[in-house]
Amino acid sequence: LALIVNLSATFTDLLFYLVLFVLASLLLWLRAALLTREEGWQIRRVNENTEVPLSIMRSGILFIAGSIALAWVLTAVAVAAPLTGAWRNLDGVWSGIQDNLDGVFGNLTNPESRFSGTTFGSQFRVSGTWVSNDAVVMTVGSQRPYYMRTITYDQYTGHGWDRSKGTSRPVGAGELIFPGQTPERPSEEKAFGVETVSVQVQGPIGRNVFTPGFPTTALVPVTVYESAGQPFLGGLEAANTIGEGEGYQVTSAISNATEAQLAKAGTDYPAAIRQFYLGTNGVTERTRQLAQQIVAGKNDPFHMADALADYLRTSPDFKYSTDVKAPDPNRDLVDQFLFDPDGRQGYCEYFASAMAVMARSVGLPSRVAVGFAPGQRIAEHIYQVRERNAHAWAEIYFPGYGWQTFEATKTIPPPFRERGSDSPDNSEAGPGGNPRGQGLFETDPGTVTALPSFQPAAGAVQPGTTTPDPSNTRQGNAALIVALVLLGLVFLVWRLRRSRRRWRFLAPGDRQWQRLALAASRAGVAQQPSETIYEYASWLEREIPQRRTDIQTIADAKVWQSYSGRSMGESMIERIERAWARMRMPMLLLTARRRLGHAFARRRNPRRS
Repeated sequence: LALIVNLSATFTDLLFYLVLFVLASLLLWLRAALLTREEGWQIRRVNENTEVPLSIMRSGILFIAGSIALAWVLTAVAVAAPLTGAWRNLDGVWSGIQDNLDGVFGNLTNPESRFSGTTFGSQFRVSGTWVSNDAVVMTVGSQRPYYMRTITYDQYTGHGWDRSKGTSRPVGAGELIFPGQTPERPSEEKAFGVETVSVQVQGPIGRNVFTPGFPTTALVPVTVYESAGQPFLGGLEAANTIGEGEGYQVTSAISNATEAQLAKAGTDYPAAIRQFYLGTNGVTERTRQLAQQIVAGKNDPFHMADALADYLRTSPDFKYSTDVKAPDPNRDLVDQFLFDPDGRQGYCEYFASAMAVMARSVGLPSRVAVGFAPGQRIAEHIYQVRERNAHAWAEIYFPGYGWQTFEATKTIPPPFRERGSDSPDNSEAGPGGNPRGQGLFETDPGTVTALPSFQPAAGAVQPGTTTPDPSNTRQGNAALIVALVLLGLVFLVWRLRRSRRRWRFLAPGDRQWQRLALAASRAGVAQQPSETIYEYASWLEREIPQRRTDIQTIADAKVWQSYSGRSMGESMIERIERAWARMRMPMLLLTARRRLGHAFARRRNPRRS
C-alpha cells in the first residue's frame, strides 16, 4: 500500500520496484501461510493438501494484478479529475509533516514528487542548501512587481525562525481579513494605493495564499493565522487547495511611502509590536555592537534600517551562495554568518535573519517574511513567478505605515522608494496614493488588475462582493467522498448477489451445510478431509451448545442429501432453512470470540475430533 501511494504521488517510475515487491511479498505470504497450517496438519497426521498452495498462489496473482492496475490508474489520474481534489488535499497533510521536519532537518524538497514544490510552513531551520528550479509556480496580474508574502515569523530561534503559537479563524470570500483594529493596518492612507491583484496558480504550492502589501480582503475563502493570539498576520491559507490553472484575487493596500515619510514616522510603537517584535533573546554582544556601528550617525528608524540592509547587500565580506556548509548547530546562526570567516556566505534566509536580528538589536521592530520575490514581466501588468523566486526577506515596522520591506540579499535589488519632500506636512502621496480619511482600505477594491483566461478557484467571488457562507468550500471533496461510499455500497451489493447466485444452484441440504461450513471456516476452523460430517458437526455442537438441535438438523440434511438418493420434501427444506436462519448470529459471535481469543493469546489449543 505504501508503494502504491508513493507511486501515485511521484513522477518517478517506480512500477518495476512495485512488481518486485509484490512478488517477494507473495513468496513470503505463501511461506508464512504454509508454516501456519503445517503444524495443524502434523498434529492431525494429515498429508499436505496441494490445493492450499495453489489457492494462495491464485490469490497472490490476483493481488499482484490488482496492485499494478491500481498503481497505473492512480498514476494516470492522480492529477486529473475525479481524484484531483483528493490528492490536492493531501498537500495539507504533507505541509504539516514538512513543518515538523523542517524544525529538525531544515528545508525538504523533492522535485520529483506530486506533493513537492515550494511550500512554506509555520517554522524553518536554516540549512546548508537552498533547492530551487525554473518551474513556473504562478502568474501575477498587478500594476507593478510586488513581493508576494504568505507567512511571517516573529520568533528567532538561533537556528531559524518560528511564528508564535496563535489562533486560526476562517474568513469568507470578499470579507475583511481584519474587521477589527490591528496595529498592522496603515493609518497614513495618503501613502498607500489600493489594488486588487490576481494570482493564477501554475505549480504545486499547497494551500498558501500569497499577497502583496497589507491584504485587506481575499476574494476566496481563507484561513487567517494570527500569531500569539494578536491581530497580527502570521499567515494566510486557502480553505481548499487551489489547483493548477485556478486562481484567486486579493485586495491590498500597497505602500507608496517615500523615504521622507518613513524617516518622519517616529518610534511611537504600539505595545503589542514592542512585545513581540523587539525581542533580542539569543542576540550575541558582537552582533549588537556591529549593528550599532553600522547605524552610527543615523537619526531616524528608516535610515538605520536602510543602512543595515545596505551593509549586508553591498559589503564584499558576504557572498551569496545556495550551496554552503550547514551552520554549526551549537552556534548562533546570525553570529556565525556575520563573523566566521568561513561562514560569511549563504542565501536569502541567512541575509534576512541577519537583517532582522540586527534591526531588533538597535530597537527597530522587525520580522522575517517568506513568499516570492517579484517575478519577471512577460506582458503589461503580468508577471511570471518561478520557483527560484522563492524568497525570505526582512520587514521593519513604522508607526502609521505598517510593515515595510527591506531587502538585504545581494542578488535582489532593493524596493524603489521616492525620496519625497522634507516638508514637515509632507502631504504628497506616491503614485496611486489615496487621500486621507476615506477608509478606502475597507470599502474600495481599488485598481483591479485581471489576468486573461482566469479560472476562479472554488468559492471565489468578484471584487466588491462577498459570500455569506464560507463553509461550502469543501463541496467538491464531499461529493468525491459520497461517490466513493456509493461505489463501495454497489460493490457490496454485487458481492452479495453473486454469493446468492452461487448458493442458488446447490441442493437444499448441500446449500445449508456449505453455508454452515463457510461460517465455521471464517471462525478459524475449516472441515478437514479426514473428518466426517457428524465429526465436524459434533465439534460445532460443543462450541455452540445452545444451537445443538439446529446443527444436527443441518448435518442430517447433508447426510440425507448425499447418501439417500431421494429428494427432500417441502417441510424438511423449510426446517433446515429455519435452522440456518437461527445459526447465523451464533456463528458471527463464534467468529468474533475466536478472533478476539487469538488477539490475546497467540496460540490456542487445537481442537481434536
